[in-house]
Order: sequence, then structure tokens, then C-alpha cells
Amino acid sequence: MDAAYFRALASRCQKSSRSCSDPFAKEELRHLAIELEATAHELEGQATTDPMAGTWRRTRPSRGYEGER
Repeated sequence: MDAAYFRALASRCQKSSRSCSDPFAKEELRHLAIELEATAHELEGQATTDPMAGTWRRTRPSRGYEGER
């Protein structure tokens, strides 16, 4: 899966949240769209701010990363 896939899912969630009449479902779809967009950014290797927490999110190191010892 690539970033475009997660962006497409985020877009679908945003559109669904606009047309949803249930306030709880509307909010959940909005949060899901934010998380999917953040995942797309992570896949692209960009550090982003977490809109939910107002803090910076770091991208995860690639597998096999042991750090400096």
C-alpha cells in the first residue's frame, strides 16, 4: 500500500463525514480521515504535526535500525 491509497481512503472518510447525520459517526469518520492522512505522510517519510495532539510526530525508523551504540 502506498500513500495515494491512504489519501484516497482519507478523502472517502471526509466525504462520508460531511453527509452523515449521526454526530458520533461523523466525528469518528473525521478522526479516521486525519489518521489516514498522517499515515500517508509517514509513508512518504515526512515528519508532520499530529492535529489531534498538537505535537510533532516522528516517522518510524526503517526496519533493522539499531541506533548508535
